[in-house]
Amino acid sequence: MQIDEGLLRAIDPDLRRIAAARLSGERNCSLAAQDLVNEAFVRILKIDGVEELGRARVLALVSHVMRQVLIDHARRKQADKRSHQKVTLMTGMAEDPPLDLIALDLLLEDLAELDPQRAKLVEMRFFGGMTIEEIAEVTDLSPATVKRRWAATRAWLHTRLSPS
Repeated sequence: MQIDEGLLRAIDPDLRRIAAARLSGERNCSLAAQDLVNEAFVRILKIDGVEELGRARVLALVSHVMRQVLIDHARRKQADKRSHQKVTLMTGMAEDPPLDLIALDLLLEDLAELDPQRAKLVEMRFFGGMTIEEIAEVTDLSPATVKRRWAATRAWLHTRLSPS
């Protein structure tokens, strides 16, 4: 069974907003927010064996797919010998500099080896724009625990992504 297309249509405005936010920090980007959302939908609708999911679980899946679309796009651009794609890590701190998506992806792969749950947290929060409550629902953790883990993981990311 595939994901309910009605649910995808219902969350489309949220996804467009999230995609626009993710792309807002990019320079010379040829990928529009709607293109990112459309590509994510196309990839999700190709997934076989996915049971009907609730909104939070669909957002978690979309978070993963949007990450893959953005990383694929950044790698294609890099292969064309253009500069890395830069986006702003939305952490609530105004001074966040543009972020190299490929570097973030490599860092998330390292984090996944250390703590897969925290890597998924970053994926859902950063790439999917999910709220603390939505992540808590998907992960079966309390919102307070998700909030603490997000703060610690965000600090870990900043430490490793900051220029030395």
